[in-house]
Amino acid sequence: MKTLFLSLSFFFSSLTFSQKLTIHLFEMDEMVKFSNTTIDSVLLNPDLITNIDSLKSTYVIDIKNKTSTYVVGDVNNNVFPIKCYNLDNGLLMVKILEEGFDYGMVINTDPLNESVLWFWFGGNSTTVSVITKFKIEKPL
Repeated sequence: MKTLFLSLSFFFSSLTFSQKLTIHLFEMDEMVKFSNTTIDSVLLNPDLITNIDSLKSTYVIDIKNKTSTYVVGDVNNNVFPIKCYNLDNGLLMVKILEEGFDYGMVINTDPLNESVLWFWFGGNSTTVSVITKFKIEKPL
């Protein structure tokens, strides 16, 4: 049983971090803190919260080729290089490397705990979007 668990853990971790993730975004809660702070600080004590319930866009995170493609409708709006970091608890942080901007995503692809956060560190504010309705597609 222990061997099966370890094998499955290895399989899911290698699958998650060696392929493409397609993340369809449908709804989100956007939180803003009017200071340059951490993601946790925004989540715990935001200055402003808005709900966006008509978001229909997609991110394609290609971990192997280190790119992020942002798609609205059928149009690829932006393709940028990315840098990925494996965080604790199976989280993947994706920093999108667009010149002059500091933003990205934190993704949990564990089927039992899937979650997606989008973040942006602006000059005098920090924005975190908690994606409340989404679908993550992973290759088989």
